[in-house]
Amino acid sequence: MFERILVPLDGSPRAEVILSQVARILQREDSEVLLLRVVDVPSQIGRVNMAPVRAAHVEEAQKYIQDLTRRFQDKGARVNGRVVEGYPPDAILETARAQGSTLIAMSTHGRSGLARWTLGSVAEKLARVSPVPLLLVRSFRRTPQGELEPHPPQALPFARILVAVDGTPASESVLGPAQKVAQLYGSSVLVLHVAPPVVPPSPILPGMEAALPMMMPPPPSSADDEITAKAAMRFTQAGLEASRLTTVGEPASEILDLSKNRDVDLIALGTHGRSGLQRWALGSVAERVLRSAEVPLLLVRVPEK
Repeated sequence: MFERILVPLDGSPRAEVILSQVARILQREDSEVLLLRVVDVPSQIGRVNMAPVRAAHVEEAQKYIQDLTRRFQDKGARVNGRVVEGYPPDAILETARAQGSTLIAMSTHGRSGLARWTLGSVAEKLARVSPVPLLLVRSFRRTPQGELEPHPPQALPFARILVAVDGTPASESVLGPAQKVAQLYGSSVLVLHVAPPVVPPSPILPGMEAALPMMMPPPPSSADDEITAKAAMRFTQAGLEASRLTTVGEPASEILDLSKNRDVDLIALGTHGRSGLQRWALGSVAERVLRSAEVPLLLVRVPEK
């Protein structure tokens, strides 16, 4: 499933945090890796000719990718490198399509500026439109004092994976990739279903439901939830340890809270994609989790029909 892994990089050490995770996958999977550097420098800004600056950035990027590729190849990995020019999200997606990539793995929150692109923003855009599963790893971690510090270049264990489902084909699309990750890492799986709260109809003025507080009924029994049962069965049939939990609330908040309280190492989500003029639109549960989660994410998108 992860035969061809595309790794976008921006040249910063923070973006390279993902490389330790990819190396961990390569220890268990005979995958082919493509290291990609995107140069996003216009040829001209106003009357200023940017061609010399652009050429310098391309040359620097090529040297960077060549050196990094050589380091992986010296360890026996099947790794190639490529430098392309263009708008990073589009360039990444086009490369993934052309190369038949089966996984895009990248760090989030890289440096920004002329020579760097903001990986957090790129990750959000890819989450909305990528037909390829995304493995996103934070380039920072929280200290015991509550401060943020750069994440050291080390592979994360992925000992416990939270897989969120809601019974839709979009949410279930993540089950296959999540199963593969769990098998590679020997992970246990927590299958979560967040049932939405109920808004009671207004007995006086129809259409006034939004003005009434949402009711929080007791969650259905986790043992009786057919949505989690179906998903968990897939993991147990693959020989994996799987538990189930059903709660009521706002999905993104519940997912984020449980990821902290249940010692989760990876959140796996299926999400609806968008197309056309709305393809960069905001607002999905996956995007809220992407922006706030402090653990890695595995995102799988199902295009909207």
